[in-house]
Amino acid sequence: MVVFERRLASQMKHWISLSGGVGSGVSALTARRFGYDFELVFADTLIEDEDAYRFNRDIARACSKELITLTTGKDPWDIFVEKRYIGNTRTAHCSTELKTRPVMRFLDKFAGAGDALVLGMDWSEQDRIERAQGVWGDRPIVSLLNRHKITRPQHGAILALAGIKMPRLYEHGFPHNNCGGFCVKAGLKQFKTLMTSFPERFDQHEKRMSQVMEQIGPTARPFLRKTVNGDVNYLTLAQFKEAVEDGQIEIGEYDYRGCGCFSDE
Repeated sequence: MVVFERRLASQMKHWISLSGGVGSGVSALTARRFGYDFELVFADTLIEDEDAYRFNRDIARACSKELITLTTGKDPWDIFVEKRYIGNTRTAHCSTELKTRPVMRFLDKFAGAGDALVLGMDWSEQDRIERAQGVWGDRPIVSLLNRHKITRPQHGAILALAGIKMPRLYEHGFPHNNCGGFCVKAGLKQFKTLMTSFPERFDQHEKRMSQVMEQIGPTARPFLRKTVNGDVNYLTLAQFKEAVEDGQIEIGEYDYRGCGCFSDE
């Protein structure tokens, strides 16, 4: 098996999208273990959790690689103003503009035509892998977690073996380590977690939302949704915070969801 994987590694370079998430980090450690020819690429949205940067540095150090960081100089709110509408559960153009397109442009310039993009998704996200292949066209999309049959319960042990601490957002209950716990596709539970675990960060997003909605004008619509008797109501972050503090909103225990970075266009 090891010989077979080394032969695969010699046939193409693997560009690992190191998002700050555990899946991509373990993918990088797996590439190192099996002798792949690989590089690490990080698309920075400029609103990442401080510990995500630490985690990426630790992974790069353990892999003896230099981390290639890409940024447009903009954050999601800047994209919303630029596009004149705020992202929502159907359209996360922040992800497209800050992650997919910068990495796409970089690979078009520096990667070989047959080089693979490695995403930190496993069998439970097979639908995202398939969607990503549709977005990336001829660029091979690879899951090293699937190829080497690595499951989520193994992630902690693999990180521990490399002496790397789990990103702190997971410890707070977030299902991912992207965008500092913020995501326009996230559910109410995730925003409550953001509000209680990182209140200053929540307040910053609340302020930015107010500013951006004013800049865009009357067509701007919030992304948080509350359904009452079958009717969908859209909430600003300020309205959501007030409803939570006043006990006026019911939040499902597993209402997290999340974006489809690199797989949705």
